[in-house]
Amino acid sequence: MSHRKFTLTLIALASLQLLGFTMLARADYGVESRRPLSDSQKAKIENRAVGTWRATLDGKQYYLHAGTGNIVGKSDWMELVLVHPGEKPSFYLHHKIGFVSVIGQQSYFNVANLSVLMTQLRGSKPEELAAAVERYDILKYEVNGDTMNIWAADQKFVKAAIEAGKIKGHGATIEDSTENLIRFIESSPPALWGNKFTYTRVK
Repeated sequence: MSHRKFTLTLIALASLQLLGFTMLARADYGVESRRPLSDSQKAKIENRAVGTWRATLDGKQYYLHAGTGNIVGKSDWMELVLVHPGEKPSFYLHHKIGFVSVIGQQSYFNVANLSVLMTQLRGSKPEELAAAVERYDILKYEVNGDTMNIWAADQKFVKAAIEAGKIKGHGATIEDSTENLIRFIESSPPALWGNKFTYTRVK
Protein backbone atom coordinates (compact mmCIF):
# COMPACT_ATOMS: atom_id res chain seq x y z
CA MET A 1 0.00 0.00 0.00
CA SER A 2 1.42 3.42 -1.02
CA HIS A 3 1.50 6.84 0.65
CA ARG A 4 -2.26 6.72 0.59
CA LYS A 5 -2.69 4.53 3.57
CA PHE A 6 -6.28 4.02 4.36
CA THR A 7 -8.24 3.32 7.55
CA LEU A 8 -11.25 1.34 8.68
CA THR A 9 -12.72 4.22 10.58
CA LEU A 10 -15.94 6.06 10.35
CA ILE A 11 -17.22 5.87 6.88
CA ALA A 12 -18.64 2.42 7.46
CA LEU A 13 -21.05 3.75 10.00
CA ALA A 14 -22.24 6.44 7.67
CA SER A 15 -23.00 3.98 4.91
CA LEU A 16 -23.75 0.51 6.25
CA GLN A 17 -27.51 0.88 5.99
CA LEU A 18 -27.69 2.18 2.43
CA LEU A 19 -30.01 -0.07 0.46
CA GLY A 20 -27.60 -0.64 -2.38
CA PHE A 21 -25.18 -2.57 -0.21
CA THR A 22 -25.20 -6.21 0.77
CA MET A 23 -23.60 -5.47 4.11
CA LEU A 24 -25.89 -6.93 6.73
CA ALA A 25 -24.10 -5.62 9.81
CA ARG A 26 -26.03 -3.53 12.29
CA ALA A 27 -25.09 0.13 12.11
CA ASP A 28 -26.55 3.59 12.40
CA TYR A 29 -25.64 6.87 10.82
CA GLY A 30 -23.76 9.54 12.70
CA VAL A 31 -25.36 12.72 13.99
CA GLU A 32 -26.69 14.19 10.76
CA SER A 33 -25.93 17.90 10.56
CA ARG A 34 -25.80 20.62 7.91
CA ARG A 35 -22.72 21.99 9.67
CA PRO A 36 -19.59 20.26 10.99
CA LEU A 37 -18.25 20.45 14.53
CA SER A 38 -15.35 22.70 13.54
CA ASP A 39 -14.06 24.83 10.68
CA SER A 40 -13.40 22.51 7.75
CA GLN A 41 -10.78 24.89 6.36
CA LYS A 42 -8.67 24.36 9.49
CA ALA A 43 -8.81 20.58 9.34
CA LYS A 44 -5.77 18.53 10.34
CA ILE A 45 -4.86 14.95 9.48
CA GLU A 46 -5.61 12.46 12.27
CA ASN A 47 -2.37 10.48 12.17
CA ARG A 48 -3.49 8.02 14.85
CA ALA A 49 -6.21 6.76 12.54
CA VAL A 50 -4.16 6.54 9.35
CA GLY A 51 -3.75 2.96 8.22
CA THR A 52 -5.90 -0.09 7.62
CA TRP A 53 -8.35 -1.50 10.13
CA ARG A 54 -10.48 -4.62 10.21
CA ALA A 55 -13.80 -5.40 11.85
CA THR A 56 -15.81 -8.59 12.05
CA LEU A 57 -19.51 -7.76 12.00
CA ASP A 58 -22.15 -10.46 11.95
CA GLY A 59 -19.42 -12.96 11.14
CA LYS A 60 -18.19 -11.04 8.09
CA GLN A 61 -14.91 -9.18 7.59
CA TYR A 62 -14.79 -5.54 6.58
CA TYR A 63 -11.82 -3.29 5.93
CA LEU A 64 -11.81 0.45 6.36
CA HIS A 65 -8.91 2.49 5.07
CA ALA A 66 -8.20 6.12 5.95
CA GLY A 67 -5.60 7.94 3.97
CA THR A 68 -3.85 11.23 3.50
CA GLY A 69 -4.04 11.39 -0.28
CA ASN A 70 -4.54 14.67 -2.10
CA ILE A 71 -7.60 13.75 -4.13
CA VAL A 72 -9.39 16.84 -2.82
CA GLY A 73 -6.62 19.34 -3.38
CA LYS A 74 -4.78 21.17 -0.65
CA SER A 75 -7.24 20.54 2.18
CA ASP A 76 -6.14 18.31 5.07
CA TRP A 77 -9.21 16.17 4.71
CA MET A 78 -8.88 12.41 4.82
CA GLU A 79 -9.97 9.85 2.26
CA LEU A 80 -12.04 7.01 3.65
CA VAL A 81 -12.62 3.74 1.84
CA LEU A 82 -14.81 0.88 3.04
CA VAL A 83 -14.10 -2.49 1.41
CA HIS A 84 -16.07 -5.70 1.69
CA PRO A 85 -13.83 -8.29 -0.02
CA GLY A 86 -15.08 -11.27 -1.97
CA GLU A 87 -16.66 -12.06 -5.29
CA LYS A 88 -19.48 -10.05 -6.81
CA PRO A 89 -22.18 -9.28 -5.85
CA SER A 90 -20.94 -9.30 -2.24
CA PHE A 91 -17.80 -7.31 -3.07
CA TYR A 92 -18.04 -3.53 -2.95
CA LEU A 93 -15.90 -0.50 -2.35
CA HIS A 94 -17.32 2.74 -0.93
CA HIS A 95 -15.29 5.96 -0.98
CA LYS A 96 -15.85 9.15 1.04
CA ILE A 97 -13.93 12.02 2.56
CA GLY A 98 -14.09 13.83 5.89
CA PHE A 99 -12.13 15.47 8.66
CA VAL A 100 -11.60 15.31 12.41
CA SER A 101 -12.88 17.67 15.11
CA VAL A 102 -11.64 17.58 18.70
CA ILE A 103 -14.03 19.00 21.29
CA GLY A 104 -12.49 19.02 24.75
CA GLN A 105 -10.83 15.63 25.06
CA GLN A 106 -13.19 13.85 22.66
CA SER A 107 -12.56 13.20 18.97
CA TYR A 108 -15.22 13.16 16.28
CA PHE A 109 -15.20 12.55 12.57
CA ASN A 110 -17.24 14.67 10.14
CA VAL A 111 -18.02 12.42 7.15
CA ALA A 112 -19.07 14.51 4.16
CA ASN A 113 -22.04 13.77 1.94
CA LEU A 114 -21.26 15.64 -1.26
CA SER A 115 -23.49 17.34 -3.84
CA VAL A 116 -21.01 16.49 -6.64
CA LEU A 117 -18.84 13.55 -7.59
CA MET A 118 -15.60 13.38 -5.65
CA THR A 119 -13.62 13.35 -8.88
CA GLN A 120 -14.99 16.83 -9.62
CA LEU A 121 -13.19 18.13 -6.54
CA ARG A 122 -9.66 17.18 -7.59
CA GLY A 123 -7.40 20.17 -6.97
CA SER A 124 -10.22 22.17 -5.39
CA LYS A 125 -9.63 24.98 -2.91
CA PRO A 126 -10.68 24.41 0.73
CA GLU A 127 -13.66 26.77 0.39
CA GLU A 128 -14.82 24.98 -2.78
CA LEU A 129 -14.67 21.65 -1.00
CA ALA A 130 -16.69 22.92 1.96
CA ALA A 131 -19.31 24.42 -0.36
CA ALA A 132 -19.85 21.02 -2.03
CA VAL A 133 -20.97 19.35 1.23
CA GLU A 134 -24.71 18.83 1.60
CA ARG A 135 -24.58 17.20 5.03
CA TYR A 136 -22.17 15.72 7.54
CA ASP A 137 -22.48 12.48 9.47
CA ILE A 138 -20.71 13.04 12.79
CA LEU A 139 -19.35 10.01 14.63
CA LYS A 140 -17.56 9.77 17.95
CA TYR A 141 -14.36 7.73 18.11
CA GLU A 142 -11.36 6.82 20.26
CA VAL A 143 -8.04 5.36 19.17
CA ASN A 144 -6.08 3.34 21.73
CA GLY A 145 -2.97 1.89 20.15
CA ASP A 146 -4.11 -0.76 17.69
CA THR A 147 -7.78 -0.54 18.66
CA MET A 148 -10.31 1.99 17.48
CA ASN A 149 -13.81 2.31 18.92
CA ILE A 150 -16.46 4.17 16.96
CA TRP A 151 -19.92 5.19 18.11
CA ALA A 152 -22.84 5.77 15.79
CA ALA A 153 -25.69 8.07 16.79
CA ASP A 154 -29.17 7.04 17.88
CA GLN A 155 -31.34 8.68 15.23
CA LYS A 156 -34.47 8.41 17.40
CA PHE A 157 -32.71 10.36 20.15
CA VAL A 158 -31.71 13.13 17.73
CA LYS A 159 -35.18 13.31 16.19
CA ALA A 160 -36.81 13.53 19.63
CA ALA A 161 -34.43 16.33 20.63
CA ILE A 162 -35.35 18.28 17.49
CA GLU A 163 -39.05 17.77 18.07
CA ALA A 164 -38.62 18.94 21.69
CA GLY A 165 -36.94 22.14 20.52
CA LYS A 166 -33.58 21.33 22.09
CA ILE A 167 -31.90 22.00 18.76
CA LYS A 168 -33.10 23.20 15.35
CA GLY A 169 -33.57 20.71 12.58
CA HIS A 170 -35.91 18.69 10.42
CA GLY A 171 -36.55 14.99 10.90
CA ALA A 172 -33.28 13.62 12.30
CA THR A 173 -31.07 16.22 10.58
CA ILE A 174 -29.73 19.10 12.66
CA GLU A 175 -29.92 22.51 10.99
CA ASP A 176 -28.44 24.69 13.70
CA SER A 177 -25.24 26.67 14.27
CA THR A 178 -21.94 24.97 15.01
CA GLU A 179 -21.98 26.46 18.51
CA ASN A 180 -25.41 24.97 19.26
CA LEU A 181 -24.39 21.66 17.70
CA ILE A 182 -21.39 21.45 20.01
CA ARG A 183 -23.53 22.40 23.00
CA PHE A 184 -26.09 19.73 22.11
CA ILE A 185 -23.50 16.96 21.74
CA GLU A 186 -21.63 17.90 24.92
CA SER A 187 -24.78 18.20 27.04
CA SER A 188 -26.49 15.04 25.76
CA PRO A 189 -26.43 11.84 27.84
CA PRO A 190 -24.64 8.70 26.63
CA ALA A 191 -27.94 7.65 25.01
CA LEU A 192 -27.12 9.96 22.09
CA TRP A 193 -24.55 7.44 20.94
CA GLY A 194 -25.96 4.10 19.94
CA ASN A 195 -23.93 1.09 18.86
CA LYS A 196 -20.20 0.90 19.51
CA PHE A 197 -18.00 -0.76 16.90
CA THR A 198 -14.48 -1.97 17.64
CA TYR A 199 -11.85 -2.18 14.92
CA THR A 200 -8.33 -3.66 15.04
CA ARG A 201 -5.37 -2.27 13.13
CA VAL A 202 -4.04 -4.45 10.31
CA LYS A 203 -0.24 -4.64 10.43
